[in-house]
Parts: sequence; C-alpha cells; structure tokens
Amino acid sequence: MIKNRQHIDLNGRTIIEKLQVLPPLRQNPVFQDEACFLYFKEGGSHIATPTEKIITKENESVLLKCGTYFADLFQNNTSGLCDVCVIHFFPDILEKIFQEEIPFFVKQKNSSNYAYRLSQKNVIDHFIESLNFYFDNPEMAKEEILYLKVKELILLLLHTDVAETILELYSYLFTPQKANISEVVESHLYSNLSLDQMAFLAGQSLSTFKRGFKKHFDDTPANYIRNKRMKKAANLLIHSSLTVSEISFQIGYEDSSYFSRLFHQKFNMLPSDYRKSNQK
Repeated sequence: MIKNRQHIDLNGRTIIEKLQVLPPLRQNPVFQDEACFLYFKEGGSHIATPTEKIITKENESVLLKCGTYFADLFQNNTSGLCDVCVIHFFPDILEKIFQEEIPFFVKQKNSSNYAYRLSQKNVIDHFIESLNFYFDNPEMAKEEILYLKVKELILLLLHTDVAETILELYSYLFTPQKANISEVVESHLYSNLSLDQMAFLAGQSLSTFKRGFKKHFDDTPANYIRNKRMKKAANLLIHSSLTVSEISFQIGYEDSSYFSRLFHQKFNMLPSDYRKSNQK
C-alpha cells in the first residue's frame, strides 16, 4: 500500500518522486525507454531482474537499466515503512543535459546485467537530502534546476562503483536488450516466481514463453523446474544442516508441506527420511 507519494514533473513526465510504502508490496515496473535510480532511506527491496536477484537495504541505492522487474518492498523495523526516492533517466533529457559532451559520455559496451547496487553510501546521501527542498517547495523546481539536478546525480555516480554502467547508460537506453528464456529460467530456478512472472521478465506472453521453453529445454516448464529443484533439495539434505523448511524456502517453495509432497513423489520418501537414509 502506497501511503504517500510526492513527485516532480518535467515536460509532462515524472522525473523525481518520493514514496512512502506500507509493505509488503510487490511492484512490477517496465522501463521501456528509461533507466531508473532508487535510493532507500528506510526499508529496502528484493529486486528480480531477468538475469539477477538483488537485495537493496536501508541507505543503499540501485541503478536499473531498461527492462522488466519485480520488486518486493520490505519495511524498516522501527517505522514499519519503506521510504524510497526514485529518479528517472530519459534519453531525450540526457541528450539535452550533455549535448556536446555526449561523445565522451557514451561508451559502447554490452552487459547482461540489468541492475547495479551501489556500495558507496555517503556519495549519494547528501544529494538525496538536497531534493527535499524541492519537494517542500515545488514552485522552485524549475526546468533548468531539474536538468542540473539530474546532471549532478550522474556526475556523482561517475565517482562510484557503477561508473562503467553510467558510461554505457546513454547508448544503452536506445538499444535495450531482452533476456532470452535460458537466462531468465537459470537465473530464477530457485526463486518464488510463477511461469507468468518469468514470462514477464523475458518480455513474452505466457504462451510464447512456454513454446520457447519446450523448444530450448525439450521439457515442460513445470517438469523441468520441479526436477531441478528436487535435485538441489536432495543435495542440500545430504550436505547441509538446513532444516526442511529452510531448504524448501531456499529452492523456491514457501509452503514446506507442499515441498515435502513433491519430494515424496520424486524420491518415494519424505525429506527427513531421505536425509537419515543417505547420511547413514
């Protein structure tokens, strides 16, 4: 549930926004022609990209390139809120900001990553605080100032561990990539994502995703994913001290009873009996 939202627009599009959310809340944004920078003042988010899983915590930030995402927001233990500031990067705005500097700014480089988490916190903290003035005084958020604020953030990011991503960001915005079925499936085999959600991350309809899956893996999605998860569960039962519930969660099942039923169908014994048998 979104408790409060403040936003600053430029040329009819939201360029900076601040959200206060009461988790749990799952969002599934699609960034077709923009990149997005998120700073979590309170709480954080589990972010699933087509090829990665990233956890961004309090006072941390993440840069998301063009693509499709799932974000599960979680709360601050004290306030119970998730407080996030979002800055949107649009190609035409970047082009206007940098103009003659673009040849330096653009760096052709292909990367399979969609999201980049920043480890340097202090570099960004003061910039985020400076935005509060414009949220409190929206009449001061003039076009020229907003261009300068976006440029300031990008120049700050060039001094962080996402500098290489910033250098490629401009050209990438005009040529967004799509993850293939294999990348999405292998990245989220053990995530609690449905086939619908995997298809969404791959940018495909469910029927197209299923046809492509069958062609690539020569198996149905349900059978392939279940067999892979059971194989990993069996390995964890033998070689780890994790409980059955912990193993169930780790391979993508929130319901440990359901996991036990699937495991019994595969190995003809319950997980606890399998562990005892093989550890002996």
